[in-house]
Amino acid sequence: MIPKPNYQYIALGLLAGLLILHWLWCHFIAFPISFEKKLKRGKPWVYIPIRWKGSYKFQIVLVTRILMLALVAVSVALLRDFTHKTEAPWILLYTLAVGFLVLRLNSLWLDFRYRQQEDSYYFLHDELRAKLEGEGKDMAESAFKSLAAYQHQNLLRKADEGGTLIKTLKNQAKISRKYRKEVRTRETVET
Repeated sequence: MIPKPNYQYIALGLLAGLLILHWLWCHFIAFPISFEKKLKRGKPWVYIPIRWKGSYKFQIVLVTRILMLALVAVSVALLRDFTHKTEAPWILLYTLAVGFLVLRLNSLWLDFRYRQQEDSYYFLHDELRAKLEGEGKDMAESAFKSLAAYQHQNLLRKADEGGTLIKTLKNQAKISRKYRKEVRTRETVET
């Protein structure tokens, strides 16, 4: 049997490792889960990666759920050990509380790439509007939104085919943040 202090260190290390693994998993592999949810909620401009279908999608969702369950199990074991409360109601309470926190954390980490994609889309949207206004072209709002969505989808599809989807999302989000910062600075100076 492992002595108690070693068990705690092992469990804390396991929890830290699982948190890091879960973050990396959500950040680099499972992010299309968030894209799909947003698409179903009415965001028609969201780009879903080409490989996100069939067994690949199932495997990613399954591993994500397994990681979440492992995080809950290790956290509940640590809480039980640190608080010395081992009765069933306490374990149920710990499980519910930690489960809620892990769900929120999972959602936060999965939405990171979606926010990058959203930044990219609205930057492209604003650029396109400025270009059309500069040329004096008038376009119906629905046609304009369709054109912006098409250009956004095309940009990300080409990046996905070239294997640079994440890099493109990072770069587009960075450009968008820089542009918004400049616009805010100009608005502040003008007022």
